[in-house]
Formats: sequence, C-alpha cells, structure tokens
Amino acid sequence: MVGLIQKTLFDLIESAASASAVAEVKRRAGVPEDKMFRMDEVHDDNEWRRLLAAACEVLNITQEQAEAAFADFACKDFLRRFPMWFKMSKNAREFLERQPAIHNGFATAVRDPEVRKAIGDKFHIEKRDNEIITHYSSPNQLCGLYIALARWIINHYGDEATIEETRCQKKGDAECEVNIHWS
Repeated sequence: MVGLIQKTLFDLIESAASASAVAEVKRRAGVPEDKMFRMDEVHDDNEWRRLLAAACEVLNITQEQAEAAFADFACKDFLRRFPMWFKMSKNAREFLERQPAIHNGFATAVRDPEVRKAIGDKFHIEKRDNEIITHYSSPNQLCGLYIALARWIINHYGDEATIEETRCQKKGDAECEVNIHWS
C-alpha cells in the first residue's frame, strides 16, 4: 500500500481529533511516531491493518464508519490535490472506469516489479451497458472503503446508481465483486 493512504488517514485523524490522537494511533499500531509515509513508497499491508484498527479504537468508531469518514475526507482532499481526475470525467461512471488506472498510477514510482504488479493486480473492472463490475482482491479487504469511495463519487457527480457487493473476501470468497448499476 502506498503511503498516500496512511498520510490521508493521519490527516483525517488529526482533523477529527488531534495530533496527539495520531501519535496514539501510531503507538497502538506499533509504528514509530516519526515514521514518514510517502506516496512513492510501499508500506506493509499488516501495518496498514494495525493502523486502521488503532484509528477505530482511538476514534471510537467501527471500521465501516472509519471507511465512510475516510472516503469523504480523502475524496475532498483528492478533489483539491488532483482536480484533473475529476475534470477528466463528465460523470461518476467515467470516473469509476478510470479508478483502476488512477490506483495503479501510484505504482509507477515503485521500483520493485513484483510489488508494482501486486498493486496493479488488486483491481480490474468489467464494463457493461448500465453497469460496472469491479473485481477487488487484497489482503487489506477494503471493499467497504471502495464502496464508500464509489458512493462519494456517484454523489459528487449527482448520478443515480445502486451498489451491490455480490462476493466478498471477508465472507470467504476469493475476491470481492462490487456491481454498480446506473438507472
């Protein structure tokens, strides 16, 4: 997982609570307080899971609530930081069709080809008439975060769509499958 995600989580925690809450999350997760997370560096998935669990404890929220808060905070940040992502798409469908390419774009700075491939293998989509089927597979099992991000994007563009997760790694499936259907 590239460091942008951790950095965004820390920014969210600081915004929702305080800088000392960020320090407490790192402490509970066993991460040195001075550790920096950069966009061009890949960090351990186990470390991410510990950070997310610690953030939920410190903020006293569920993982689902954390994913929804993260999606809202991250999308607003990305809208400011990466406005071209949003300008390139006239609607949510176009944006979500680009999402795997955006995700995989962060891997271009990773030097290790195996790690770069692992990042790229997490997502792929099928495009159908009124539907996108997203296939997601990751040890982080962040399908809830993907769904929260997709909901934010759909609302941002003012589109109407339903989201259904038909398969889920958390339930023992080999991958998560998220169907987004436009009316």
